[in-house]
Amino acid sequence: MAIRLEDKKAIVAEVNEAAQAALSAVVADAR
Repeated sequence: MAIRLEDKKAIVAEVNEAAQAALSAVVADAR
């Protein structure tokens, strides 16, 4: 399955955003 560079960047951006949100939730929960 070939993924174009633009698609790959979009996916990476989405994953990064989700990871940031999850990390923020964990940090907020830990406080």
